[in-house]
Amino acid sequence: MREEVKWFAEQMENKLKENDHKGGWQDCDCYWLLNRAIKECVELSRELDVHRDLGDNKKEIIKECSDVANFVMMIADKVRKN
Repeated sequence: MREEVKWFAEQMENKLKENDHKGGWQDCDCYWLLNRAIKECVELSRELDVHRDLGDNKKEIIKECSDVANFVMMIADKVRKN
């Protein structure tokens, strides 16, 4: 596995752990998950706009990237299992 993919997967897992108290995504509708991914893309866009040089708030940008990726992963997981 590529080092970059492994690192990003760890970021995704960290965000998932932060939200373990919310339960899983198995009962979520794929369209609901897609809408959440879109909302997270908007949040990511805002973070990038605020921090155009990518120096001020790298951690927040990475967290938003992880949020987007996690919701898309949830959709893929549901499709794979059904």
